[in-house]
Parts: sequence; C-alpha cells; structure tokens
Amino acid sequence: VEQGFDRESTDAYLYSIKEGLASPNLVLEIRVPEVAKFGSIIDIAVINHLNTTKGITATNQMRRDVMTDVTANWTKIISDYDARATMEKMEKMLPQYQKLRGVYGELNENKNLIGEVRWVGYALGFVIIAMALLFGGWVAINRKHRVVKISQPIFLHLICFGVVVLSCAIFPLGIDDSGSTERGRDAACASIPWLVSLGLSLIFSALFSKLWRINKVFAAAATMKRVVVTAKDVLTPFAILMTLNFIVLLSWTLVDPMVFERVYTDELTSYGRCVPQGNQWKGFVATLAILNFTALVLVNVQAYHARSINDELSESKYIGLATLSMFQILLVGIPLLAIVYDTPSAYFFVWCGIIFIICTTILLLIFVPKVIRWKSGASDRSTTANKFSSNWSHGNNASSAPSYSSQVENKNASRGDKRVSFDDKESELIHREKMDEIKDLVMEKHNIDITSIILKVERADEAVPVADDAQPESMADESA
Repeated sequence: VEQGFDRESTDAYLYSIKEGLASPNLVLEIRVPEVAKFGSIIDIAVINHLNTTKGITATNQMRRDVMTDVTANWTKIISDYDARATMEKMEKMLPQYQKLRGVYGELNENKNLIGEVRWVGYALGFVIIAMALLFGGWVAINRKHRVVKISQPIFLHLICFGVVVLSCAIFPLGIDDSGSTERGRDAACASIPWLVSLGLSLIFSALFSKLWRINKVFAAAATMKRVVVTAKDVLTPFAILMTLNFIVLLSWTLVDPMVFERVYTDELTSYGRCVPQGNQWKGFVATLAILNFTALVLVNVQAYHARSINDELSESKYIGLATLSMFQILLVGIPLLAIVYDTPSAYFFVWCGIIFIICTTILLLIFVPKVIRWKSGASDRSTTANKFSSNWSHGNNASSAPSYSSQVENKNASRGDKRVSFDDKESELIHREKMDEIKDLVMEKHNIDITSIILKVERADEAVPVADDAQPESMADESA
C-alpha cells in the first residue's frame, strides 16, 4: 500500500498467496532451474486476473485464459533454457530436474528436426552459386567477344547476382533449434522473404531491361534511324522494382517480422516453423507477389516483341521456356509445401527443389546457348551471311557490295573520323546486325543491293562531309 497499490487489490493478492500456500496441491520445487522466473510469471498472471475480474464474477473462459497465458510463458522459459543449454553443452531443464529428484528416465521426444537432409539442401545451394559464379566469370573474361558483347554483359552479371541471392535463401531455410540460438533462428526466418523476393526481382528486372534495350535499338534500326541506348537508359525499371521491393520488405520486417516457433502436437511430438507475429504479413506477401508477377509479365511482353530477333541478340525463346518451367514448378511445389508444412525435413527439401530448378533453368537457358555459340565460332554468322549475299548477287549479275558493317568501318577509316554511329558499342553492334538483315532481305526479295542507300542515310543523319572515295560509283542502285 505504501508503494502505491490500492488496499483492496493488495488484500486480494495476499489472500491468494496465503490460500495457495495452505493448499495441499501446492508444490514449490526450488531445485527447478529458473524457478524464480516461473514464480514471477504466475504472480503476474494472478494479479492481472484479479484486477480484471474486480467487481465481477470470473468466467471459466477467463480462468482458462490465465492458464493458457501462464503455460505459454513457462514453455518459452523452458525452450530458451534448453536452447542455451544446447549451445553451452549442458543438460536441458527436464533431465536436469529429473536427475535432481532421482527419477530420471530417457524420453523419446520427436522434434521433427530437419536432420541430415539439411546438407543435401546446402549442397544444392552451393551448386547453384558455383554455376552462377562460373557463368559470371565467363562473361567477365569474354566481355569483349562479340557473342558476349551483344548480349549486354551488365545484365548477364545482374542475372547471375540475382540467382546467387535467390539460392542463398536455402541456408536460412535449413536452420532449426538444433545448435542455434533463439535470436539466430528469428534472424534466419526474417531473412528468407528478403532473399527470395530480391533474388527474383533482380532476375526479372535484368531480363526486362536487357530485352527492352534490344527492342528499342531494333525499332530505331528498322526505320534506319540512329539511336543511342545505353545501359543506364533502361535501368529505370530495374531501380523502381528494387526500390518498391525494399520498401515492402522493410515495412514487413518492422511491423510483422517472421520468427521461429516450436509447435507441440502432443507432449512428446513437436515441429519448428517460421511464422509471423501478427496478421499483417498477408498484405505484404500479396504486395510482393503482385510486384514480381507484374515484372515477370513485362519480361514476357518484351520477349514477345523480340520474338523475330535472332537468338544471338535476344533470348525470347529461352525466356519463354524458363517462364513455363517456373509456372510448372510453382504449380506443383506450392501445394506440396502446404501438404508437408508440419514436416520440417520434407518442407525444407521441397523448398530447395523449387529454388534449385528455378535457378538452374534460368542459368542454363540464358548462358548455355551463348557458350555453345562462342565455342563453335557461330558468332561469325554475320560475316558468312554477307559473303554468301555478295556471291549470290554476283551470280545474278547484281552489283556486289560488302556488308553494311564493313562499309561503316571503311568509311570512318577513310575519313580519319574516330566517331561511330553510337555512343554505346553494344547498341552499335545490334544496329549493324539489323542493317545487314534488312539489306539481305531486300536482296533476296527484289534482287536489289541497298548498301549505298543505307550509307547515304547514315551520312545524312550524321551531317558530316564524306570523302569522295566513299561515294557510290553510280546512283543506279539508289534510283532502283
């Protein structure tokens, strides 16, 4: 009372203690580890219950709520103590107490731990990371090779990085309360949405920016216009998607973070899982799903627009196959995750399988065709096609001319001008490839060589005087 408590609550509290101590059912075992915490929990629960029911008759549900609250807090004390004991290689609370009383007996408790399957999942994760680093290193080493250069190395590196981030989600998924602290388990659970969402966003936004850039260059090339499309020009969607994902994930972590929880199905059977602390997680998950699904749809739209572009420049066909594979694995994997939710080892393995298939499918479909083309020398296709076109025009008594690409190079060399049509080398290669395709198509359909026309458009666009030796010998082809 002197400390500020009212007389009535104080009397009720002391009376409950007095009656409790007098009860023949009361057992206070001072040998139990953390006994002071247990006592404090029950004291707080009792006084809160008395204050709540002051002036009214307590219902059975109120009493059950008190018991549920006390049980939950006691269970947390026990689990925290056992986790600390495991880390410090001490005995857990129950066997320690049983030995003190002389009634110790081994209990076959089934915690459904992930067990040895964890190392299988980790091996799959390391395989994915090794593949991504291998392909990323190949891109870095051969970045000046034509096959790699026209494939836009910066976006290839972003795809590899996104795959590495996504594959890293396997490692926190494999953490349970065997050999880890409560703080470590909670941190692992909170990191899973970050790694999965940011990994997918990196992959989708890199593919979108890569295809968008190619489509912009080809759209301009089809009208014989010069255009400068650098990597920075198409990184805006990438930055927007990553920023939105970051904001949503940060809000989720601050408002309703994922934590590790052990659920007991009976006294000797339990399983661990990552669960949110509230109900706000549904909105965050829905927002992230909409963002990344929209990005995937936009990737496929750009891939559709690039469907007529040679596979050496775009990966529309392979992106379509990768998307189909992702839909299939998610269609099968999500129901499986729901089925094995209460079996941690199976749940972990299904997650590893989904991530492994998504990552390896993207890496193999994007990079293997480029590696094969690089190794077989198929990157010289443009030069071979131009030679065939020249020989064909000779055979049909048409005026032969070198490819548009070589004409531009010769023109720049003859006038001593170091400038090129594009500020960006990759865009220049793509543009020249398109010009050669247009020239070959007109030659095939109409038996007309339009090289001189293309060069004239180029010179007019640059508005720079050209040396006399770069002029066509006659204007017959232009008139035609």
